[in-house]
Amino acid sequence: MACALLRNIPSKQDMSEGALGPMSKIFQAFLANETAIRRVFRRYFRSAEDVEDLTQQVFMKCFAAEMKADIREPKFFLLRAAKNLAIGELRKKVRTTTDSIELSGGADVFVDSGSLTAETHLDSKQKLAALAAAMARLPAKQRRAFWLRKVEGLKLSQIAERMDVAQSTAKKYVGDALLACEADLRARGYDMSEIGARPSSPPKVAARAANDTGPEGPGPKGGRG
Repeated sequence: MACALLRNIPSKQDMSEGALGPMSKIFQAFLANETAIRRVFRRYFRSAEDVEDLTQQVFMKCFAAEMKADIREPKFFLLRAAKNLAIGELRKKVRTTTDSIELSGGADVFVDSGSLTAETHLDSKQKLAALAAAMARLPAKQRRAFWLRKVEGLKLSQIAERMDVAQSTAKKYVGDALLACEADLRARGYDMSEIGARPSSPPKVAARAANDTGPEGPGPKGGRG
């Protein structure tokens, strides 16, 4: 089953080299190899919910890595990351189960204290996955500018210097990226301001997306771009 939040088959025009560059290579590789990625997780987990959650997680982790460095073999990178994530999560589950049994004196049944908020937590992860996918669909230059502004917290002048463009161009990249991401999220029933509201959400990505509402909205501490 395809991940509805991430899968939105791009057109050939979207995938092609344009004035602003192609969409994320990690995202393209994810779309092409999602079945293989899910197969990795199914080797370790029976729950469809676990497989779905981990599939979203591995995409977000790999996309974040791509924003920091060039990934030369995105398919291999995704599959290796999927295996490492699966093993790590399996070990975590084993430790959690062992600790719970020890604390309960070996009782067969114990209560998961996080069960009451599990649905909310999953929704938060889904929103972040939707935002990451929206960013991945952006042309390369818009994606880079948006990442530098929203995630790394750079001012527009710093983004312009980093990307070797005029500040007005950097501002346009960020503004266009924000509009595109907001439209993408609305199409999936989300609002930009909803993302990152919970402390359990991964920091910076969602927090700045929610607090900085536009290219001329409140910027990071330390001055305006």
